[in-house]
Amino acid sequence: MNKFLTMMVGALFLMGCVTFSLQANAASKVNVKVQVVHATKSGKSVDKRLGKVAKHCKRLGYSGCKLLASEQFAVSPKGKKAVAIAGGRKMTVAVLSKGPKRARLRIQIQGKKGKLVDTTVSVKRNGMMIVAGPKHKGGILVLPIWARY
Repeated sequence: MNKFLTMMVGALFLMGCVTFSLQANAASKVNVKVQVVHATKSGKSVDKRLGKVAKHCKRLGYSGCKLLASEQFAVSPKGKKAVAIAGGRKMTVAVLSKGPKRARLRIQIQGKKGKLVDTTVSVKRNGMMIVAGPKHKGGILVLPIWARY
């Protein structure tokens, strides 16, 4: 009976360690949200799903903006995730580091003819930054990127 009790306590301890490890791993990740917005100077309509992002498009001088895609994913520090974006491009988001106030992200955009963007940014915890510029169908792509943790 004593041996059985010892095995049960050991098994419960291991299950607790595994659960704690999984929770700690999830807590260490940065939740990234990327939107792909097509902004034009000729358009007049603004996609209501963009919320505050539409104001940023207007500040950049674009009167029309439409949400083309939105992706959410979790990335561990030192990890990265690639997503397809409009125009046959690929964007890679890497979490270089995560501190109590800021996360450092490396943003790379690869086009058909090579690398279009390769930059490292510091984003406030639960904040947003914007990469803008790749040309697309008479306008540009505006890429708001959130880092939440």
